[in-house]
Amino acid sequence: MENLKNILPLSQSESIMKTLRDRDHSGLSRAVSVVIAVIVIVALVGVLAYALTRHATTTTSPTVATTSQSSSTAAAPVTLTLITFSDPSNQWMQWAAQQFEAQHPGVKINIVPESFGSYLQTEITAEKTGSSQYDILGFTSTSALSVEPYLVNLSQYFTVNTSDIPYSQLSFGGLYRNTSNGAVEMIGVPYDSSTFALFYRTDIFDNKTLNQTFYNEYHVGLDPHDWTNWTDAIWADEFLVNQTHTTQYGILVDAQQAHDIIDTFPAIFGWWYEHNQTLNGGTVGGITNYNIMFEGTAPPGKPPLPSFNNSDGVQALEVFYQLIKYDPVPFSEVNYGTIGTLFAKGNAAGAIMFTPENPTLLNSSIVGKYAVSTLPGGYAETGTDFLGVSKYSLHKQLAAEFIQFLLQPNVNAQLYYQTGEFPISAQAVAQIASNTSLSAWQRELVTTVYATAKVAWANPPNIPQTYPQLIPDFNDQVYAFLQGNGSPQSAMEALNTAASEWVAAVNG
Repeated sequence: MENLKNILPLSQSESIMKTLRDRDHSGLSRAVSVVIAVIVIVALVGVLAYALTRHATTTTSPTVATTSQSSSTAAAPVTLTLITFSDPSNQWMQWAAQQFEAQHPGVKINIVPESFGSYLQTEITAEKTGSSQYDILGFTSTSALSVEPYLVNLSQYFTVNTSDIPYSQLSFGGLYRNTSNGAVEMIGVPYDSSTFALFYRTDIFDNKTLNQTFYNEYHVGLDPHDWTNWTDAIWADEFLVNQTHTTQYGILVDAQQAHDIIDTFPAIFGWWYEHNQTLNGGTVGGITNYNIMFEGTAPPGKPPLPSFNNSDGVQALEVFYQLIKYDPVPFSEVNYGTIGTLFAKGNAAGAIMFTPENPTLLNSSIVGKYAVSTLPGGYAETGTDFLGVSKYSLHKQLAAEFIQFLLQPNVNAQLYYQTGEFPISAQAVAQIASNTSLSAWQRELVTTVYATAKVAWANPPNIPQTYPQLIPDFNDQVYAFLQGNGSPQSAMEALNTAASEWVAAVNG
């Protein structure tokens, strides 16, 4: 600016310099104003974020922010139809469908629940005709291979994060070993943690006086987490029912002839299978789809042999016989349809049942007074529910995206908030465990159920012959044994007969 004085007359140069100074001051004022405005906005955002954070930590069911990974936005209106069985989880699925629809304009998801006894036949009947009526098929672990011929390999659409979804939950029902080429295909994905585990009354099993008395008598803790074998469970039944008369019934077990025996026996037999390498062949859980009721090795090109017709199977069956002595009479009254309600009455010490029974207990007198443990020896059985995509669907990609959407942690966590059933995602479990608006009991229940899901390998077979042949062949023999004198000889006869029928079925 000083150079202007040398070029222009003094009066003119001073006038220009004044104008420039005024512009400098004006620019500075505007800059200061902008800075102040930015500071105010940042402060307001900070206050809002703090308020939202406080709200999230005091709300039982946090507001869900979901993200879509869609690669197939519908150009024209599309309806996806999902068929499954009637269950509290249907409510959560419907909610998730609405969230998905909001992110995918033009997409409508129709949830079709049917009774557990009919849904499978309904979907298979439609699929056999090549109908595109259903895009997404629901199924269970044991029914998986009944619907496998009609399902696509989901691996071509997305990859499951096995650090977030327990492999044991995915493998029993979600994975199919193609016998023609040995390849393993992903035919379905689990959406809940459903395990066959031990529910027990904490107001009884954690009682210090009872614990000390039990320990003095049996030299083992009364806490089921301390049990290393099934003898401990039988001792606990005897102690609580007959010695101290603490409860009317012991640990309830399913022994229904139509189906339940095929779940209860492997839950018990798993202890012997794990400890006998001749049976398991060095595997954990046996060969995919054959699982622990078959040997863990097989001759080339042939199916494995049954694993239970031996002294280990006899011991497991004798434990089964002892446990039902502490059930209501007749023992057949304890089944899938009644066990949750019976335990909720408060006159049983515990129950070995599937964890989706939890909603039945939430409105009972024992709410807050029960916990879940692995089975004696530290393992469990899987009973997970799955969704797969029909190979006749006209919208396979979109259907696969909805299934993947259900696994998003924020979405999956809502399964517990809305129904009391348990999520399959480790991240969803972590979110729930950190939600301090829930009670310590609720948070611990969710985390312990997930712990059982990670070791749930003691499973029955789910090969195609399971429903039409293996279940009735095995259950009929075991049910007759349970009604008899319980001798080792009759146990071996029952298991030998069932095993020979299984060999004929898998080789037929």
